[in-house]
Amino acid sequence: MAAVQKITIEHQIAEIGVRTTPARLNITQPRMQMRITSESPQMEINRQTPTFTINRRQANAESGLMAPSDFAKANADAGRQAAFRGMRRAVEDGNFLGDMRRKGDRVGQLAKSKAMNAARPKQINIGLMPKTKPEVIWDKGEMSINWSRHTILIDWDGEYMPELTVDPKHSVEVFLRTEPYFRVAVEEVYSPDMPGIYVDQAI
Repeated sequence: MAAVQKITIEHQIAEIGVRTTPARLNITQPRMQMRITSESPQMEINRQTPTFTINRRQANAESGLMAPSDFAKANADAGRQAAFRGMRRAVEDGNFLGDMRRKGDRVGQLAKSKAMNAARPKQINIGLMPKTKPEVIWDKGEMSINWSRHTILIDWDGEYMPELTVDPKHSVEVFLRTEPYFRVAVEEVYSPDMPGIYVDQAI
């Protein structure tokens, strides 16, 4: 029985697999805490008590209790007035003595006139001392009330921005599912029914 060689060719195409993992986005929104601080109004009172002063200067002056400065001024004024009166009497006496129209002893007449004026009784006036009441000066004082404002402070604790996290991350995985191959095999086949079994030489 003749053997026939048979060529067998086997091949396989490569197969690629793709595995995709979609990304998952997680959003976390933190809650902020509100803190309120309230400051009550404050009252501030500024007070100045009333005061008074008594001015007894004029009353003391009328009672003879002058201040040193007033006493010196009064003496100076009295001295000036006495000097003016003396000068006036000297001028009047000179005019009297120098008046040639007068008859008789002018010097004797002048001396008699001065003696009569000196012997004239003095007038005495009795009154209440002092006549002027002390002066009372009042300072009414003051009182002011100031209020501070009522304030409210609002503070926030914590973050207000949202937190973004990606888990899992997006990924693409490419892998070789089946490997390619190419195979050629030569086999000898023995079969009585195969055509051309009796052909044993080239034609």
